[in-house]
Amino acid sequence: MMRNICVSLLLILPPVCGQQSDLRTTSFKHYSNMKSWEDAQSFCREKHTDLATLRSDKDNQVLGGDGGWIGLYRENENFTWKWSRGDETATFFKWAVGEPNNMQTELCVLRWYGTKNWYNVVCNRIQQYMCYDENLILVTENKTWEEALDHCRSLGGEDSENPDSVSWKPSYDLVTLITEDDHDYARERAQQATTDEVWTGLRFLGDGWFWVGGEPVQYQDIPSCPAYGCGVLEKNSKTSFGLRACSQRRNFFCYKRPENN
Repeated sequence: MMRNICVSLLLILPPVCGQQSDLRTTSFKHYSNMKSWEDAQSFCREKHTDLATLRSDKDNQVLGGDGGWIGLYRENENFTWKWSRGDETATFFKWAVGEPNNMQTELCVLRWYGTKNWYNVVCNRIQQYMCYDENLILVTENKTWEEALDHCRSLGGEDSENPDSVSWKPSYDLVTLITEDDHDYARERAQQATTDEVWTGLRFLGDGWFWVGGEPVQYQDIPSCPAYGCGVLEKNSKTSFGLRACSQRRNFFCYKRPENN
């Protein structure tokens, strides 16, 4: 009985507005040891989110004079340039004069030391490299809600050598969207999705809604007896959430869980 009362109170909390979202946080790390693009990618994916993704001139400037591999690549001369993280199509470039060239063989991108300009070069060239950590990750694979949850939680965690341990705690989860800026930023990122809707961590089980990351549900107009039990963000709508059958397949958002969760 007490559980029903708590759920009702959570559902009528006012929305949190005017706050800057932690989902926008991105940090970069430069490594001076030398690797090929593929080896650098493997290292960054093990220790960080991936090789650096630079979506704007602001991102490019943050790196200062550091140089090395970034996550930009393409499969061959007939493909578009993409970022390593989630194969996101690139829309921002900082090519040096005359670049890109040698399209058939130079398929990976190097940010040049000091100039901040980009060059496409052969991928087996040995260079320094730059990794990044991102709090919001769009995965452009179509999975059910449960499969998406498993994917996010497989991205790492405490005691990750033994994920079946009772002490294991995931570093990533399906995303929680609370603030107005959370929704705005997620919808902005969702424009790169290959589906019109993207799974979030909103779920209905038993007699109440919850975020799988543990945060309180604050939507005021969410139904108490839903026909569908899993939440999506609609990339072409201003609504805060949509509800769909959990067995449907969609792209999804993972997020880095707050340290205190």
